[in-house]
Amino acid sequence: MQELSSKTAVVTGAASGIGLGFAEAFAAQGMNVVMTDVESGPLAIEAERIAQSAEVLSMVVDVSKLDQIEAMHAATLERFGAAHVLCNNAGVGGGGDVADCPIDMWEWVLNVDLWGVIYGCKTFLPDMLEQGEGHIINTASICGQLAFGGNGPYNVAKFGVVALSETIAEEVADTGVSVSCLCPGFVATRIIESRRNLPEDMAAQQGEPTAEELAIRNAILEQFSQRKPPSEVADLVVNAIKDEQFWIFTDDHFQPRMADRAEAIQVGTSRPMLGRMADTFFE
Repeated sequence: MQELSSKTAVVTGAASGIGLGFAEAFAAQGMNVVMTDVESGPLAIEAERIAQSAEVLSMVVDVSKLDQIEAMHAATLERFGAAHVLCNNAGVGGGGDVADCPIDMWEWVLNVDLWGVIYGCKTFLPDMLEQGEGHIINTASICGQLAFGGNGPYNVAKFGVVALSETIAEEVADTGVSVSCLCPGFVATRIIESRRNLPEDMAAQQGEPTAEELAIRNAILEQFSQRKPPSEVADLVVNAIKDEQFWIFTDDHFQPRMADRAEAIQVGTSRPMLGRMADTFFE
């Protein structure tokens, strides 16, 4: 899709981080932008700002709820007539060791990070196929390529997003619709603070973090703040849409590990050990 001006982009998780970067980049391309997020306050502020330079529709949407995704789709068609770009970007971080991680944490992460993407694709893809034009950006993660320890629910969700994206790419070949799978590495976002959006019943069960846990979280937050800005990721995405590029990686930090994993699969040897994701911030 070479020409983006006057087309419509739908972005979930658009109130902060990578999603906000998408919204800003699409507005700069002259697109209409549908901005959705589960956090109403930040969404209202950012949507009002971007509306100064683009046509914007903002909605509070919980992507883990199919009816809310369907309402987002209906509102997009009513306001702009069509959706040309869909960014299934909303996501949360969460996990722990498989033996210890509570089932409700598994359900929360999978519902947002995987089912939210499935719902978006299932709802918007038929119209794109009918109009013969469209591009879907599914935000996975480097954790959809490499399964680090202590990160079970997130890894499983993001591997699922990769599989979903690859499946769609096979199914939409030669239709005018394309898909990209975004696998961010280290990007300056607030994903480490995802638990601010926990459902009320889960939030009430969370104990106070220990001093050690707080120190680790703050150190990781500091590392995140120094990484690639979301605006640069958004530029990669705009180029991928125009070039119909499937894979989008934000850096090459993890390429050697990915090559080791691919070699192990090819020759059938033991997989390389990766350790824990948190440790990679301090390499």
